[in-house]
Amino acid sequence: MVIGLFVGKFLPPHKGHKFAILEAKKKCDKLYLVIGYEPNVTKKLCSDANIPYITLEQKINWWKKELKNEKDIIILGEDETGIPSYPEGWKMWAERTQKIVGENIDIIFGSELGYAPYYKQYFPDSEYCLQDVNRVNYNISSTIIRKNVKENLNWIIDSARPFFEDYYKNKN
Repeated sequence: MVIGLFVGKFLPPHKGHKFAILEAKKKCDKLYLVIGYEPNVTKKLCSDANIPYITLEQKINWWKKELKNEKDIIILGEDETGIPSYPEGWKMWAERTQKIVGENIDIIFGSELGYAPYYKQYFPDSEYCLQDVNRVNYNISSTIIRKNVKENLNWIIDSARPFFEDYYKNKN
C-alpha cells in the first residue's frame, strides 16, 4: 500500500490545491491531507489580508465537505504552535507530522522545489514528488488570493467560498 502526504496552510484553500490533492491521490492508495495551523501566523496573514480569522476547524470542515466523495483521503489538522519558523523548525515539524500521520509515508507531494533537501533529510524513506511547480494547471496561490480576496473569490474552493462571500456582503 502506497501512503501519500499532502501538507499546507490552505489560507485560503483554493482550486489549485484541490487539483493537486486529487492528482496526488491518483499516485497512492491512501493520502493524508495535513492542514498546518499556527495561531499567530494565521492571525497575521488574515489581518494583513483584511479577512476574518480562519480557524483550523474551519479549514478541516471545508476540506471534509469539499472532498466528501473522495475515498481514502484522511484529513488531519496539525497545530504548529511552538515550532520555530522555517527552516529552523523543520526537524520538529517533521517529527510532529510523522506522529500525526502514524504510519510510514512513501510519497510527499508539494510544489516547492526548495523544500526537497529538507524532505530528503527528515523523511529519508519518502519520495518528494513535485507537482505543477510552474502553476501551469492553476496559475494561483494563496498568497496571490490574500492580496485581493474579494477579486479572487472564484479561485476559492466551493465549500469555503460562502465564508468569504458572507464577509464581504456583511461588510458593505
